[in-house]
Amino acid sequence: MTRLDQFVTQISGPIEQALYDGSADESELRAKQLDVIAKTAFNNLRAYSNCCRSTLWALQTHLELPAPALLAASTTLAGGIVSTGETCGAVLGALIAIGYALGSASIQDTASHQAARAAAEEFVAQFTNRFGSTRCYEVQKATVGWCSDNPSNRERWIAAEGPAACAAVCGDAARIAAEILLVAVDGA
Repeated sequence: MTRLDQFVTQISGPIEQALYDGSADESELRAKQLDVIAKTAFNNLRAYSNCCRSTLWALQTHLELPAPALLAASTTLAGGIVSTGETCGAVLGALIAIGYALGSASIQDTASHQAARAAAEEFVAQFTNRFGSTRCYEVQKATVGWCSDNPSNRERWIAAEGPAACAAVCGDAARIAAEILLVAVDGA
């Protein structure tokens, strides 16, 4: 098994053949939906190299959260906010989706604010439990063993399959956020 295959299998959730024979129960359909969202985020990062946008776009597309301006606004948040290693872009993309889905445009809507905040807190707790931090460079250390904080390390980072590790992080962030959003919206 290559390291890339190893990262793909680390995206949590069931790995199965899609039979689609009509006999799937709700939990199986939910698991498949989460798989699609996680794998979309993973593939987005592999193709487009922006963790925040990759995670956000997967959530927007598969949870039907249309807001093109959000995707544009998230452009500068990759690499831990403009590649500074601060908050992980996958975390930021997930939090943007949570805020958009559950929040309100009204500053006076405290109920929506509280619901969005509770969902965001749950996301941060689950993500931190999985990776030890929400900081980009700390997440890189947790997944690859070191962080790519210097552009001169680009070739070393690629050889260490750092991009695949970050793609797996996007997949996990998208899955965690999607599960929280689906529970908040559907109540199940």
